Amino acid sequence: MYDIIIIGAGIAGLSLALKASENQARVLVLTKKQKITNTSSNLAQGGIAAVWSPTDSFESHIADTLEAGDGLCKLQRVKTLVEKGPQTIEQLIKWGVNFSRNPDGSFHLALEGGHSQNRILHAHDLTGKEIMRALNKRVQANSHIEFVDQGQVCELIYSDFQGEKRCMGVKVIFAAKQVTQVFWAKTTVIATGGAGSLWPHSTNPPTATGDAFSLAWRAGATLESLEFMQFHPTSLYNPKAKRAFLISEAVRGFGGILKNHAGEELMNGVHPLRSLAPRDVVARAIHTEMSQSGKAHVWLDLSHRKPKDIRAHFPNIYRHCLEIGIDMTSDWIPVVPAAHYSCGGIMVDSWSQSSLAGLYVCGEAASTGVHGANRLASNSLLESVVFSLRAWKKIRSELKNLPQSWDYAKIYTPDHRISFKKESKWRRYKHKLHQIMWQNCGIVHTVKGLEKAEREISAILQEISSLSTNKISVELYNLLNQAQSSLLIVQSALQRRESRGLHALLDYPQKKKNMEKTVRINKNDFQPR
Repeated sequence: MYDIIIIGAGIAGLSLALKASENQARVLVLTKKQKITNTSSNLAQGGIAAVWSPTDSFESHIADTLEAGDGLCKLQRVKTLVEKGPQTIEQLIKWGVNFSRNPDGSFHLALEGGHSQNRILHAHDLTGKEIMRALNKRVQANSHIEFVDQGQVCELIYSDFQGEKRCMGVKVIFAAKQVTQVFWAKTTVIATGGAGSLWPHSTNPPTATGDAFSLAWRAGATLESLEFMQFHPTSLYNPKAKRAFLISEAVRGFGGILKNHAGEELMNGVHPLRSLAPRDVVARAIHTEMSQSGKAHVWLDLSHRKPKDIRAHFPNIYRHCLEIGIDMTSDWIPVVPAAHYSCGGIMVDSWSQSSLAGLYVCGEAASTGVHGANRLASNSLLESVVFSLRAWKKIRSELKNLPQSWDYAKIYTPDHRISFKKESKWRRYKHKLHQIMWQNCGIVHTVKGLEKAEREISAILQEISSLSTNKISVELYNLLNQAQSSLLIVQSALQRRESRGLHALLDYPQKKKNMEKTVRINKNDFQPR
């Protein structure tokens, strides 16, 4: 039996694995795909926010985070996030992360939307990739960490232990090997990322379909704030691309100006920070402009900056744009919003413990409360590391009081319903779910649209559930997860009868004082609290 099973191999999962292994814990990391780089962490461009400059302050970073969160941030956890920032950066440097530096050797601190100070440490425009490189190098050389890839966790196994329900392991489908396997652990950690790929236009990898939400919900854990999906304002408009390519917030921090098709500055008069306004404000402004003009995108202009500086700061974005015929040193970049980040998730306490004993959640899959109704740019990578390291502190204190093995026979009865026959007939349902979410649960909503989405997704879920009573194929299982997670998000959105942060409800365009609370959902209770 393992001390810890970690589901997911992004920055949150690997940070926890490393810290646990440094203390000789036996760790298993499970990944859905073969390549460890197929994560949202690896795609992160902008950077990691932390108070590093002597002219910056914790108070300023906290204030910026609270302003973006629009009244729903959990203050004490925001303080924890920000105050742990400098030592988190030091830990990443110790693990081998190379951040970009100025000619004098100091770290180059970038500015991004919603920040009042330059506080974004980065590795050019490939920060996530650099952090993942360093972490992956260390975990691969660590004998206490075992990796098992190409496995999809389909069930959290739980049973009674000392008077409470406790997660004791996971069931995994290995489609390529056509087998299922159960892994047992003293503690299980979900670090699978978010749900951006429930929408057809997303910056996330295709695996980000909210599996964590469905897994946790079925096991009886509480979820919260699922209605707050962040749409990044600026993904590259390219209808031929399978996944939206992110144009980093840092491009606007470097002076990029959003413009409409008449060449007018889009954000002038919309927000005092103009193109550097918080993401929810910018995304809605772009959505409004596209709706009114009938155009498929708006423009981002960086051509007034020196070409050599653009190429030096954004080598990856520059190369990618050039591949499709756009020279960002002279051409305007066509941009459009895309689903990007789940601000809500599985509810956790300040130590990343979920409402189900033995189950911890880190990274984007968790709802720590630091983002509130809208995430401040580059706080996500910081959150992933800070709360993963806090999770380890709590887990370490528990391990010594847990048995070396569970009574497996009493806990789990094997389920032989998995079919490994490949089926493509489910694709039409996936496409339908994508369209429902984009049309009715996108950047702006209406009550009528959300209710329509709830009916249609419920009907799809009922139909495919009726087909899963005998054998469940891997494709059908994925579809069940997609439908269930989509429904949970829509139902959460229906509970919030106001507009706040990322949740823009046209029927209720104003904030309500009595809605300064989180919407929580579990199998037995669904009430705003």
